[in-house]
Amino acid sequence: MLILLTTGRRTGGLSVSRTASILYGEALARAGGLPAAFSGGDPASLAREFSGLLLTGGGDVEPARYGGARLPTDTVDVDRDREEFALLDAFLRQGRPVFGICRGVQLLNVYFGGTLCQQVPGHADGARHTVHAVPGSRIEALCGAAFETNSWHHQAADALAPGLRCTASSPDGLAEALEHEAFPVFGVQWHPERMLPGLCADVDTDHQCLFDDFIKECGAHHE
Repeated sequence: MLILLTTGRRTGGLSVSRTASILYGEALARAGGLPAAFSGGDPASLAREFSGLLLTGGGDVEPARYGGARLPTDTVDVDRDREEFALLDAFLRQGRPVFGICRGVQLLNVYFGGTLCQQVPGHADGARHTVHAVPGSRIEALCGAAFETNSWHHQAADALAPGLRCTASSPDGLAEALEHEAFPVFGVQWHPERMLPGLCADVDTDHQCLFDDFIKECGAHHE
């Protein structure tokens, strides 16, 4: 089952290359998916070819997209924002599942009309904390009522977009997981690809289950 994962950009000298952590691909492969990194192309054609879209971590979403102003701490990539918005348009029209991680869940909130808190203290550089899931939510079914996660972000969802609901939160009240009420869209603020025993383990919690569930959902929506 083909899964498209988005990529960031790395500039070296006069060239710009696309990059994404190999951990995303490994987690998808362990779940039975066939990952491929986005390198351009027609979004509509890609949405027909691929069974799901993984929005990976990376730099900040352009604040102008949610009515904000850039801060000195922002590291934006407007081209990536444009590409990922176009991919979301196409994959949602096709009814394909979307899974957002870190920047990915922030982008989902902005895409559907929400805003971001641009500077969140205490959540960067691999901090650890407990996440509490909403009873009856998808994330509770997968991970339990309370579990430890890593934390590698300095921004987070602020005002939630229409249709999105927060299904897990950190002790300071930040949204840690979002689910859409109408689309097969799901996202988490932490990095589950860094919580895989035998590969990368920021914390002892095993979150391969999130990728397994995503691949299962992609199969259920595949035509």
